[in-house]
Amino acid sequence: MKAQLFDDRRNVLGEGPTAIGPKNELITWVDLYGKKVRSRHMASGATTEYDTAEDVGFAIPRVNGGEILGTANGPLLRDADGTLHGMPTREDADGYKQQQVVRWNDAKVSPSGDLFLGTMAYDFKTNAGAFYQMRGDGKHMRRLFGDVTISNGLDWTVDGKTMFYIDTPLNRVDIFDVEERDIKNRRTLVTFPESMGSPDGMCADANGNIWVAFWMGSAVRCFDGKSGQLLEEISCPAPRITSCAFAGENLDQLIITSASENTDLDVHPEAGFIFIASPGVQGQKTTLFNA
Repeated sequence: MKAQLFDDRRNVLGEGPTAIGPKNELITWVDLYGKKVRSRHMASGATTEYDTAEDVGFAIPRVNGGEILGTANGPLLRDADGTLHGMPTREDADGYKQQQVVRWNDAKVSPSGDLFLGTMAYDFKTNAGAFYQMRGDGKHMRRLFGDVTISNGLDWTVDGKTMFYIDTPLNRVDIFDVEERDIKNRRTLVTFPESMGSPDGMCADANGNIWVAFWMGSAVRCFDGKSGQLLEEISCPAPRITSCAFAGENLDQLIITSASENTDLDVHPEAGFIFIASPGVQGQKTTLFNA
């Protein structure tokens, strides 16, 4: 299976696609190092974008409009008119100021409405990041665990009882049991060979299987959510594939982001573009943040 071009605005580091609207056709993503939040409507082709003051790891739509932005020193609530509101910070959750220069990376809203979000160090220092949980009211954030290097893809099964999680340098997907608002019993679902590239962002489909984007792997690959068996591969025309999300009226289209940083554009002219594929399965809707 091969991915096709969806949006040809080049991103330095495209990340975190979401799909909202009555038919899940308004696609939003971030250009993390380009300090932009971009969107494209699947049916009309209409596009928008706006700049952020800092690097932005995620832009997750809110129930009442606007987004929660994972700016480097945020997060921030952004209203539909562009007004920004401060939120609890990492320092509030940690109880101390980080000595390492870190930023927010990937994040997603759980079926229960809480935002789960992780960090990484700008210099990729081992175990300098951590993983956090923001209550759906946007007023309380807690640190769940540290010793994270590059907190990346995450998602949940349809019943909300299992969470999938990637810390990229570990080259694996871990799973947690979900009990009310807590995650417990971390264990490894699947470990990837280096030949696949490095696991980055991911999403889960309606069957409980996971679709993982591979940095320096030129692909999104699907794995069985219980056995870890490789089920499918989507080939992409760029080496640094970063994340994916289901979209469209039937949630049967996969939106795929990529990066252009450190890429020879003569060899890979579509690096940094956004792609689309039809994986033959139905996915899950983007869960909105309530605050």
